[in-house]
This record gives sequence, structure tokens and C-alpha cells, in this order.
Amino acid sequence: MNMRVEVDSDTRLALLSDENPDLKTLLACYPEEARDKLVKNKEKLNKVVAAFNKVTPGTSVPAMIMICNSTCPYSDICILKKNDMDPVGHSCPIEKKIASELEADLVSTLAIDQNDIIEMELLWDLIDMKLLDMRSSGALKNGSLVQVVENRVGNVSTSREEASPILEIKMNIKRLKHSIVDSFVATRRAKKKYGMSSNRNTIEELLLDAASKSVK
Repeated sequence: MNMRVEVDSDTRLALLSDENPDLKTLLACYPEEARDKLVKNKEKLNKVVAAFNKVTPGTSVPAMIMICNSTCPYSDICILKKNDMDPVGHSCPIEKKIASELEADLVSTLAIDQNDIIEMELLWDLIDMKLLDMRSSGALKNGSLVQVVENRVGNVSTSREEASPILEIKMNIKRLKHSIVDSFVATRRAKKKYGMSSNRNTIEELLLDAASKSVK
């Protein structure tokens, strides 16, 4: 009689989490439907977890989280893909981690009122723009900043160089990011004017302080 009992993926991962508590950070962002991949590659988990926990906003929660796919702009550097743990068809764990950490950092740095719907909408828009900016950088990494456009009139052909469409997209994204930051600054300026903020570390004051130092 075969008395062997099959252990499901969640149970195995729970046991592995007891051995390596840092695995819980990856599990919190990894899609449940794809966790079999983690179990199948469990001998690589410690290495992947160590690398995953080093992911920061400087280097993954809004609806803009990318779906893991073969055309991902980070595919050549993704620690999950390199170890056959990329959850194709599901939300990207790396973007999800960056987005979560960005939200926590921005709420703290900008003293965002999480009960203020307008401020939270601005926050999510800013995170979306950051993710798009990162993707455009990844797409540009191995591409040219310019493209040659051919134009033919009758038997005469001419060509000219234009900025890469991806570069133009990136510049537009940066402008949007700056406009969102300006909105945060304007809000804090108004609060300070009407005595609604006692926070002496607002982004407005930091910018004004930097400006005053630059002219001395």
C-alpha cells in the first residue's frame, strides 16, 4: 500500500518559509496561481529571494503593474526569468514590490493624507508614471535614440533623422511626473499659507531651501 501523502505547493512553501523567513517577501508579491514554479525550482529559491529583497524603487499597487511576458523590457536582467521563475501571464512581482515600496516612501516623504482621495489619486498617478518611465528606459537600453525616416516623392527619395518614438514617450512621461510633483507642491504651499500644516519638512520648504542656497 502506498501511504505517501502528496504535499501541496502552499504547504511546501510554508515549510520553506520557516527555513528562510525572507521568502515571505517574495510570496507576498508572487501570484498564487504560479507558485508551483517556486516549488519546482526550490533549490534556487535562496538565491532568488536574496536578490529579490534588494529590489528598490531606485533600480514593483496600482492597476499599471505589468503582466509578465516574453517582451518584458527587463527580461535580460530579471532575476526571476534567469532562474525560470518568471510567472508568465501574471502580475510582475518586481514591479509590484517597487510600487508598494514607492507608495510607502512617498506617503512618508510627502506626508500624504491617506484619507484624502485627491492626494491618493495623485500618488497613484505618480507611481504609474514611475513604472512607465522605468519601462521606457528598459526599452531604450538596447535601442537607438534616433530613427531614420524615409520619404519618397515620385522618383525622389529623401531621409531624415527623428527622435525615437520611445524617447519621445519617455520625455512626455517625465513631463507628466513633474506636473504631478508640482501639484503636490502647490497643495502644500496652500496648506502652509492657510495654516493647515505644521509639518516643517514639506517638499515645498525643501525646494525653497535648495533654491535659496543655490543663489548664495
